[in-house]
Amino acid sequence: MVKMAKLTPRYSLGDRIIHHNYGVGQIAGIERKYLNGVEVECFKVETKNGVYWFPTDTVDNPRVNPVASQELVQKAIEILKSAPLDLENDPVKWKERIDEVKSGGDFLAVSSLVRDLAALKAIKKLNPNQAQALKNLKNRLLTEWAASLEVEAKSIRPRLRAYLRESHTHFQNAA
Repeated sequence: MVKMAKLTPRYSLGDRIIHHNYGVGQIAGIERKYLNGVEVECFKVETKNGVYWFPTDTVDNPRVNPVASQELVQKAIEILKSAPLDLENDPVKWKERIDEVKSGGDFLAVSSLVRDLAALKAIKKLNPNQAQALKNLKNRLLTEWAASLEVEAKSIRPRLRAYLRESHTHFQNAA
């Protein structure tokens, strides 16, 4: 019989994490739960609005990530302040990019897409998919950013607007 190495979990008790649907929470314990009729070890996560669980062996769950570090937030700010990428006119390509970022959960990719959608909005009306994505991704960005700094999201909103205006200025100057 081959002995398999046990994976080191990505998360520990007390870690602050963000779930794309449930928001910011803290790992409060480990419990056994039944998922699809099978008993599974799960992290218990307490949020402002309730509790949820996710399996401890789901290391790469794209919906759950550690709260961004302050260093990662600084990188995101640089992205938000920089000139937007080439603003593609093809709505299908935008939808593909939006879907990829929404499912991937990468904080920097969210920052980049928020910057680019905000710039696109400044030059033309967004389609409903783009407008909804911008709203949801901005909220997701603000929630995680605020959790990283341990402040209220509403206190960061003016900074986000200022960074996006700065980004738009870079875009206008390049045109």
